[in-house]
Amino acid sequence: MSRTCSSCGTPLPENAPGGHCPQCLLKLALASGADEVSEATAPDCPADAPALTNFKILRRLGEGGCGTVYLAEQLQPVRRQVALKVIKLGMDTKNVIARFEAERQALALMDHPGIAKVLDAGATDNGRPYFVMEFVNGVPMTQYCDQKNLSTRQRLELFMQVCEAIQHAHHKGIIHRDLKPSNILVAELDGAPAPKVIDFGIAKATGQQRLADQTIYTAFEQFIGTPAYMSPEQAELGAVDVDTRSDVYSLGVLLYELLTGQLPFSSEELAVAGLDGMRRLIREQEPPRPSFRLATLAAEKLTTAANCRGTAPPKLVHTLRGDMDWIVMCALEKDRTRRYSSPVGLVNDLRRHLDHEPIMARPPGTLYRFQKFSRRNRAAVSAAAAVTVALIVGAVASLWQAHQARLAEQRALQEVARTQQVVTFLDDIFSSTQPAVAEGLDITLLKRILDQATTRVNAELAQQPDVRIKLLITLGETYRHLREDTSAEPLLRQAVDLYHGGIDLKPAEAADLLDSLGLALHRGRKLDEAEKYFLEARERRRNLPQIRAGGDPQFAANMGLIAYDRNDFAAAENYYTDVLAIRRQLTGGTNALVANTLVKLGQIKARQKQYAAAEQFYREALALRRQLFGPVHPDVANACENLGGLLGQEKKFTEGEAMLQTALDLNTKLFGEKNRTLIGTRQVLGQFYYNEHRYAEAEQTFQTNLFFARQLPDRAGLHFFYAIHWLALAQFGQGDYTNAEPLLLEGWTGLQALPSPDPVSEFNFCSRFVQLYQGLNRTNELARWQQRLAAAKNSSPNPPAPAK
Repeated sequence: MSRTCSSCGTPLPENAPGGHCPQCLLKLALASGADEVSEATAPDCPADAPALTNFKILRRLGEGGCGTVYLAEQLQPVRRQVALKVIKLGMDTKNVIARFEAERQALALMDHPGIAKVLDAGATDNGRPYFVMEFVNGVPMTQYCDQKNLSTRQRLELFMQVCEAIQHAHHKGIIHRDLKPSNILVAELDGAPAPKVIDFGIAKATGQQRLADQTIYTAFEQFIGTPAYMSPEQAELGAVDVDTRSDVYSLGVLLYELLTGQLPFSSEELAVAGLDGMRRLIREQEPPRPSFRLATLAAEKLTTAANCRGTAPPKLVHTLRGDMDWIVMCALEKDRTRRYSSPVGLVNDLRRHLDHEPIMARPPGTLYRFQKFSRRNRAAVSAAAAVTVALIVGAVASLWQAHQARLAEQRALQEVARTQQVVTFLDDIFSSTQPAVAEGLDITLLKRILDQATTRVNAELAQQPDVRIKLLITLGETYRHLREDTSAEPLLRQAVDLYHGGIDLKPAEAADLLDSLGLALHRGRKLDEAEKYFLEARERRRNLPQIRAGGDPQFAANMGLIAYDRNDFAAAENYYTDVLAIRRQLTGGTNALVANTLVKLGQIKARQKQYAAAEQFYREALALRRQLFGPVHPDVANACENLGGLLGQEKKFTEGEAMLQTALDLNTKLFGEKNRTLIGTRQVLGQFYYNEHRYAEAEQTFQTNLFFARQLPDRAGLHFFYAIHWLALAQFGQGDYTNAEPLLLEGWTGLQALPSPDPVSEFNFCSRFVQLYQGLNRTNELARWQQRLAAAKNSSPNPPAPAK
């Protein structure tokens, strides 16, 4: 006898569970306020309380897909209140019992303060399985946050505790698959909120973990999870290929709701869409950014959301714009390979945001890092914003005059307040600037502004040393991040002189300033002086709690740089080995700084020609960066480039070329053609071809590089000279000396026009001219360039061996 849907009369397949078709089941679930889409949401499910010998049932707490949860008093062997979950009458099918047993096993495997514990288990007199859980006398997480009017920061701190609990479950091989506010209850313990994750009723095991003796089958059309919180992969038919990143997506939905009071897709949207439409919506449609969702709310709703978070509506929107938008949208990525790979990855980025450090949810462009540096130095932001905005809008012409110091400070504060919208606008532009743009016209414009700001700081703030030092640090750091070290060094020196002269800085601020000057000096090859400032920075940090607890990785890394540039690779390796150990201890090993340290150790091993060890470090760095950032990220491209170049040195040409091509493709996708990063990657690929004696391909690659290098704003930069130098080498390899001569002469003319000499580049060009005139058999020119080569060798620190 054929079966039909009890609501609409549609014929049902023989193996369809229950008495409703999927469309009617969805409408029943959403219309009744239920979160889950399962046959148990139909209104005719019985819920009679069972009679148990050792338990006194007090009241019903809730009802899930296959079980009912009661508040009970356990009488023996311990008297306490517990949560008792019992299979519903009529739900004792093989599949339901298997799911019930799976939940009990999942909870029994875990031991974390953020996850409700299993205390006991058994069966009622009529054979209905039950298990006893820790009773959590709390309320759903979103409700608790709203009742207590928790701020955005407090909500993030609470949310990170939940992430850590889910990370524990993942370590135990358990995926929750139904994370939502009603399954995360918050109670207060000693006056502090303590979240507890409950209801692992549809949990899934990973790897070799086994949750039940009976096999659990999932109907082809059945949803596993809660529609508003389920990941795109859960919305697929069957949803068999689900991993821990599905929980990350659900955590992203929860974070979205905590921040905005809204869901990415509301229950109304899902109900209107229908079953198939709902699947498409979850899988394909991008939700609005949290800040945009808030900004477009009705005024009444926005005011309510802001009041629940203890702030004003404009400030709430501004708080979410930028970092929090990026973090939430990364967690909600449709493509799970671009999502955070684990809850701890999400936590790490939230912690970086709260500490005003660059987050990993987007490529860390130079201007973006400058923005984060400024935010970490809040005392300087108001004054820096006043100076910068004054230069841009021309609105503050007479601030900071020495004979009206107090009045000038008041005017500056008023000007900053009046121009806050301009500052916010610039902040958004800087935070969204891609590296490809930042390395073109935007840097030229920024440098012009910085140059003007530097002139005004020195001219107008001579009598304001407390303000002046902050601005000098900000300007110097910005120049340094733009790799304009010749401009950064004098500003940072002035700031250090003011500090040594008595201007007070906190120990961490002073250490950062000394490190910055040391790094600028290091890049200028002033190694002895750089070392002096690194040592002084270590002294300023010595008594900081985190240094006493875990060591000083920054000092070890700085000294490793010095040793590396002195060609003392054994010392450099010792320093960076210490850095790696400290950073792994502090971060648990999954951190971008750990990956950076692995890269540096790989470079050290490569310079020592210990290629097998270098390859191991590079491969570990690549795997870690892919884990942290997904497959498409600048740091992943950099790791591919490092590994590909090394594989070429090991004569592993096939894999090396493939790795370099991957790096080239990634950088093209990320930055476009006209970009220093891409030119650098193409340079390594050309050198790879050259070392494999594929001179024609090398020449074509270097020709392309030279074409794009000529279009950069600073045409006479490093990439321009490298492109000419290697293009000449590729032509030499084919016996073509005639075409190489005008290129080398052009490059040499550009070198001589630089404001300061570049000894290494001069040495390389002199070497190429010697090869050129040997090939052309022109003895007079050869003798002249041999003399210049000898002079360049004497003046070049650590000159490279000539390419063969």
